[in-house]
Amino acid sequence: MIQIDEISITEFRGIRTLTLALDAKPYLVWGPNGSGKSGVVDAIDFVLTGSVNRLSGSGLGAITVLKHGPHVLRRDDPASSVVSAKVRDTVSGKSAVLSRCVKTSAQFTLTPDVPEVRAAVERAQAHPEIALSRRDIIKYIVAQPTNRAQQVQSLLKLEQTTEIRKLLKTTQGKLSADQKTAQANVKTVEDAMRRHVDAPDLQTDTLLGAINPRRRVLGLPDLTAVDRDTALNEGVDTETSATAFNKSSALRDISALQDWLADLTTIKRHAVALDTALGTLEEDPTVLDALKQRSLVADGLKQVVDLCCPLCDSEWPNEDELRAHLNAKLKRSDTADEIQKEISDQATRLTTELRSLRGLLKTAKPLAVSHGPGGFSTTIDDWSEGLVAFETRLESIALALGQRTRLLGNILVKPVGMDARLAETVAAVEAEPDLSTTARARSFLILAQERWQNVKNARRQFAQSDRAWKAAQIIYQTYCDVADAALTQLYRDVEVDFSNFYRFINGDDEKSFKAEFKPSAGKLDLSVDFYGIGQFPPSAYHSEGHQDGMGVCLYLALIKRLLGVDFRFAVLDDVVMSVDVNHRRQFCELLKAEFPDVQFIITTHDEVWARQMQKSGLVAKKNQARFHGWTVNDGPAYEDGIDFWDKIEADLSSDDVPSAAAKLRRNLEAILTDLTSVLKGQVVYQSDARYELGELLASVKAQHNKLLGAAASVANSWASAADVAQIKALQEERKAASLSQDNESWAINPAVHFNDWASFSSADFRPVVQAWRTFLDLFLCTNEQCTDWIYLVENGSTKEELRCRCGGYNLNLRKK
Repeated sequence: MIQIDEISITEFRGIRTLTLALDAKPYLVWGPNGSGKSGVVDAIDFVLTGSVNRLSGSGLGAITVLKHGPHVLRRDDPASSVVSAKVRDTVSGKSAVLSRCVKTSAQFTLTPDVPEVRAAVERAQAHPEIALSRRDIIKYIVAQPTNRAQQVQSLLKLEQTTEIRKLLKTTQGKLSADQKTAQANVKTVEDAMRRHVDAPDLQTDTLLGAINPRRRVLGLPDLTAVDRDTALNEGVDTETSATAFNKSSALRDISALQDWLADLTTIKRHAVALDTALGTLEEDPTVLDALKQRSLVADGLKQVVDLCCPLCDSEWPNEDELRAHLNAKLKRSDTADEIQKEISDQATRLTTELRSLRGLLKTAKPLAVSHGPGGFSTTIDDWSEGLVAFETRLESIALALGQRTRLLGNILVKPVGMDARLAETVAAVEAEPDLSTTARARSFLILAQERWQNVKNARRQFAQSDRAWKAAQIIYQTYCDVADAALTQLYRDVEVDFSNFYRFINGDDEKSFKAEFKPSAGKLDLSVDFYGIGQFPPSAYHSEGHQDGMGVCLYLALIKRLLGVDFRFAVLDDVVMSVDVNHRRQFCELLKAEFPDVQFIITTHDEVWARQMQKSGLVAKKNQARFHGWTVNDGPAYEDGIDFWDKIEADLSSDDVPSAAAKLRRNLEAILTDLTSVLKGQVVYQSDARYELGELLASVKAQHNKLLGAAASVANSWASAADVAQIKALQEERKAASLSQDNESWAINPAVHFNDWASFSSADFRPVVQAWRTFLDLFLCTNEQCTDWIYLVENGSTKEELRCRCGGYNLNLRKK
């Protein structure tokens, strides 16, 4: 796996130009919403995979990386949009620079092209799940069982399990249909054979009773058995027989067809039952719509993670209402499923009758050719084809709905004059002269063998299709059992880690927490303990914050199982936005304790958690970028953990004063925002939290002066000479630093926005930098290990201390 040492972003998404030194260690990107943090996440996603997860998925229409990946001001110049990252292979320790351009996003360059690093990059490409947002992670918790199984198996690279399961199920269904068709064919040919021998069944004794008397007429020995190798016409001189026509058998064949057409009670009963089932759908069209939309709604439900419907982009009042609406649609489609099964059952019964009719027509066709009126055989062919087309329409609900008139009316669409032409054919057959006893026996045996061969072939075909169908059942069930057993064990392992991680975070109130996965036939149910009362779905009783925590814990358990020791990099984009403060602190400890070698890139808009990550040691102070504003023209305003004074000095050494001034101004905006916050300074409220540098500076100066004055008053009340002297020295330092800063700060804006009257040299600008540095030192402890700003401690509305974290700087504000 890879880790990132440095990333450079140019004209990509909301970023114009940005370079962050990540040092292959956990890194924090934080700041208010809309400050540009997501650009960093998108850039990492893009450089590793060539795509941007945020720009894909339902509801995004024609949004593409090529069109919408470049900065909006460079949207017609995708070649200018480039992301480069210095990455290292965690196994070999070798490094290279990975670069990718939006114009050719499918391709990347690696400099130098180190085989070990290339292999690590390709492995990272195969695991886009290492970069997830809350929207992605919460799916594992709130998804429907079938969707959860798909999502979890996708993350674990087990998609093939579901694909094979579906393929086997489809194969089983096809073989079942083949078996039913073969079974119907057996009935058709057996009926034809029974009619020929004029017997109620085809048992051996019955057949021998019909065959042997004819054989004796021809002087042939009796048959003693009838099996698959028996030829009923064995010994008959078939070459001298002009025809296999048998008058009695022919009459029975036509009579069977006439009898079938004369009594339509059975087929009409099935037709009425099918029409009734179809009528249920037409009475409530929403049921049919639900059936048609079932797959779409199911897919949409698993995509719900906020107020926006993933199917139509409409915004709902709350997420629960949206889920309830989609679940209601699914429930309606469950009813439709039951109706669909009834329709399928009735359609099968009806098509069985239609196949029986086609079998009789097939038997009668040779007689229509030889003894029927002109064109009769063509009429039979056309009718049979029409019946096949009718059967095909009954296989589809949508098409079957269009056949309701036929079902209750002229269901067979019997050709005009059919009965009369059958009667003519019967008359023609009856007009045939009676053959001699010998000729009748010969034709009987020849036709008997022909039909017996049809029976044997049909039975053999049915036996084959039946074996195939039963084998498919066994294979499918065996595969499901084995897959479910393997997945169950896998999920048991994940359960343990998931439960342990969640207890680690929520140990103060859910020490007995236990999760249970229940896989079955492509589904994955998840239930969790709720304060020892019982096991319930995660979203049943747990709060949104707890669900967020579950999502992250389950993700970590799954990714640990997937990558094992190769889990060395992950991007967590605002994943704990709903988790309360105390549990976030434990989340920091969890990441440190369980994943000490993983480089987490974490974004958040929550300042408290950002500071918790630093205080806990999860993220070093230098390994962070604080975003505090964004504009279209300039991109995000930020400060990073690298000493920006060193960056400014580097610019001045290159005589690049505008760059130095820009860095100074951006960092001052961020620092003064922090100081205004920790000193409880006052500024005029802005709804977008965007304040001018002058506003923040005035607030900090005024509040600092007020607090030093208050501290001096308190020191006098306690008659503490040492404290009075210390505060007086601080006030003198403040006065000198503020005067120097006032004298030099005018130069910043002209230097940033270069023009003819404001051309500064490095020598001109260094005093400006020094003045600001001296001013900011007023708010730092002299202990080099204590790197935070001093801050005001209050108890309610009472000011108590102005101090630093180590206590080296500590001014008492509590009067005697």
